[in-house]
Amino acid sequence: MATYLKALVNIFTPDIDRSAWFYGEVLGLRETYRFPRSGKAEHIEYEVGATTVAISSPEGLKSHGMPEPTAGHPFELALKTDDVVGAVRDLEAAGIVILRHPAVSAADNKYAYVEDPSGTWISLYENPGK
Repeated sequence: MATYLKALVNIFTPDIDRSAWFYGEVLGLRETYRFPRSGKAEHIEYEVGATTVAISSPEGLKSHGMPEPTAGHPFELALKTDDVVGAVRDLEAAGIVILRHPAVSAADNKYAYVEDPSGTWISLYENPGK
């Protein structure tokens, strides 16, 4: 049986330039890979702790023989932070859509929801004391 070595979350976006701005500039994630290296990107990867978050264009899917992605919210990207309130304030100032302002869950986690430029839901959370 094969051994799985790493997981990568790949978000399909119709506007990779705007998504690159969001993940790289607004969120400040460190870019670790880009294909192609020059010209219009089809795929970009970012480091978030031990996780890799990637964005891919429809052109990238076509090059792999796949159809265009479909709309919807079949998953969310969750990013742990040390300051949900500050993160939402900064994202709102950058013009990012805030779906749910900071609140506290029944499990005593502080959380909020924002939307990336392609409409992907992103949960920001902090769990003090954990």
